[in-house]
Amino acid sequence: MSRDFTFEIYEELLQASLEAGYEHLTVREYIGRKKLPEKFIIHRHDVDRKPENALAMAQIEARNGISSTYYFRTIEKTFRLDLIPEIEKLGHEIGYHYEDMDRADGDVDLAHQSFEAELARMRAIANIDTVCMHGNPLTRYDNRDMWANRSPSEYGLLGEAYISMDFVDVTYFSDTGRTWVDGDLKVKDHPVGESQKNIQVEDTNELIRIINDGEIHRLCLLSHPNRWAATKSEYMAELAKDTTTNVGKTVLTLLR
Repeated sequence: MSRDFTFEIYEELLQASLEAGYEHLTVREYIGRKKLPEKFIIHRHDVDRKPENALAMAQIEARNGISSTYYFRTIEKTFRLDLIPEIEKLGHEIGYHYEDMDRADGDVDLAHQSFEAELARMRAIANIDTVCMHGNPLTRYDNRDMWANRSPSEYGLLGEAYISMDFVDVTYFSDTGRTWVDGDLKVKDHPVGESQKNIQVEDTNELIRIINDGEIHRLCLLSHPNRWAATKSEYMAELAKDTTTNVGKTVLTLLR
């Protein structure tokens, strides 16, 4: 099996960060703290599908004493009434991975009605203080646009993971597109507002190296649990899915 995008190398990443002296924050802690540590990593997970993988990742983090944030979509295959509270009990933050502009076909008022209802569903089973948009590359809407003239605070939220983070101070790495490198495969997955990033990494081993070397003191790492595998068969299946999806993204980019 390839060394990348496996639970084994993910745990190596966590252990490297602990040995290098990084503190670990949830999105809730990052937004809510008045004073931040000198060195920290914010771990964020977008649960698009395969929630069982989210639980597996949450267990790996818990046994290493790390708390992170899991954003769940409220579609049938991810909105698991049994599994979401279990992840929260492990010490992790649960958030709503919203896609209400997509659901409302771009109608902002309808998007807020949908958001309010879906947020209530999430709050019925977990404590929700932050949210994060789901970026579907196949739709023409950006779900963050629903906040153009409104604020997540209207819903008693501390903030939104893309909007409420200082990406000049915090360097953002994402596994969207099955790569840590920024580029066209990250169609909607990019910071909002001013940002600064002067380093790219090719794979998780290189990410571990820069953490070991302490090259960057403040990071936010987005990983999608469905992309990370425990077995060779699962790894090959996810590789095939991501490869197909990336071809589709490339075609859409060329057609625009």
